[in-house]
Amino acid sequence: MSQPGPTGQVSAGHASAAHPLARRRAEHLERARLYSLIASDGAFFCGRTAAVILGLPVALKPAQDLEVGRLYPARAPRARSIRGVQARPALVTLQSTAGLRTTSPSTTWAMLGRWLSLEELVVLGDAIVNDSRFGRDAPTALDAAANAPGRPRARLLREALSLVRVGSASPPETQLRLALRAARLPEPELDVDVRDASGGLLGRSELAYPESRVAIEYESDHHRVDQRQWNRDIEKYQAYAESGWRIIRVTAAMLYTNRDEMVRQVADALAVAGRPAR
Repeated sequence: MSQPGPTGQVSAGHASAAHPLARRRAEHLERARLYSLIASDGAFFCGRTAAVILGLPVALKPAQDLEVGRLYPARAPRARSIRGVQARPALVTLQSTAGLRTTSPSTTWAMLGRWLSLEELVVLGDAIVNDSRFGRDAPTALDAAANAPGRPRARLLREALSLVRVGSASPPETQLRLALRAARLPEPELDVDVRDASGGLLGRSELAYPESRVAIEYESDHHRVDQRQWNRDIEKYQAYAESGWRIIRVTAAMLYTNRDEMVRQVADALAVAGRPAR
C-alpha cells in the first residue's frame, strides 16, 4: 500500500515561494503571461496551465509545456513548448483569470480527466469545491461538466465526483481520506469541532471519528517549523487526550511512503473504541 509522494504538487506544507515546487508553478505562470502577449485570437489556457493560473493543485514537470486551446473549428495552437488543444465549444466554459483567458475551474477539472488519475481528480475537485472564490455552485458546475454529452472519460469523472467532499482543506488531507477508504476503513468526518464534557471547544480537527473519539491530524512542515503553531498543537493534543480522545498524527512520510503504518494506527484506534474497522 505504500505510495510515492507527489511529484509536482504544492500542498499546505510546500507553500513557501522558496520551495522548488512553488518556484516551478511561478515559472509556469510567468511563461503563460509572456505567451498571452503573442497568443492568436481566440486562444485560451487550459489543462495544467489553467489550473496553475487558477491557483489549483496539479503536478508539474520541470519546463512543463503550456497547454493552450482554441475552439473548433479553429486549429489548435502549434509552437515550441506549447501543447495545443482543439476543444468542442459545448464542452468549454471560459473566463478571465488574473488578466488571462482560461477555462473555468469546472471545465479545467473535466478536461484534465484525460490525463489525471482518480486520486488526482478528487484532489483537484476537493480544491475547487472548498475554494470560496468559486462560489457555492462549484459542486453543481463540476457535475454539469462531468455529465456534458460527449465528455471524454465521463465515467472516471463521475467516479471522482462521487468522492469529492466539501470540507477537505488541502491535498494531503484528501489523499489521507482516500487512503483510508482504499483500506476499507470508515470514512472520517471533516472539520470536526472537538469539545470537552462541558461543551467547551478544544479545537477543530480536519478528519475525525467523533463517535469513536479519534482525531487524525496531518502534520505539514508548517506545524513543525512555526513555533507558535507547534505550541498550539501540543496544548490542543493534551486537551484532547484529557477529554478521552485519541490522536493519530500523520506525517508526509507516513502518507506517501508508509501508508500501511498509518492505516494500522487508525484501525487500531477504532478497534480500541469498539468501532468495527472494516
